[in-house]
Amino acid sequence: MIEDLSKGKFVCLLDTGPIIAHLRNITGMMELFNSLVDEGQMAVAAVSVTEIWQGAKEREIEPTRQFFTGVKVIPLDEQLATRAGLLARGLRAQGFTASLADAVIAVTALQLQVPLLTTNPKHFTIITGLEVWDLQDKLAELERGIGDKTSSRSGS
Repeated sequence: MIEDLSKGKFVCLLDTGPIIAHLRNITGMMELFNSLVDEGQMAVAAVSVTEIWQGAKEREIEPTRQFFTGVKVIPLDEQLATRAGLLARGLRAQGFTASLADAVIAVTALQLQVPLLTTNPKHFTIITGLEVWDLQDKLAELERGIGDKTSSRSGS
């Protein structure tokens, strides 16, 4: 269980997309991650680690290893697995299909009580109580010099 991971310890949970953008040196990613780290540690759901390694190119192996030493990987335990399954089931009952990976990522952010930084906000904004940060919005804010890490789109 992850109850000992107190609110406020982490600035956000990273979805898989922002990690890929960082590893592929997308413009602005290093600056964005540095600004987030100034606010607190970034966290990653264990399922995102699996997704990253599944798609890693040979030249990305070492940078990927280095990246994961700088973030807190949140393990998938029985409590999170149950919550993710129930979330996916509930969304399906409402006519929405969520991948199990997205469900695990969402409940991890909810458990930590932190925003989720993603490249796919449409996958997550349907989830009640989940604060969603769109990577493109965050990069645009950084480019404009706003840097307000509190602006977001939230599920209803």
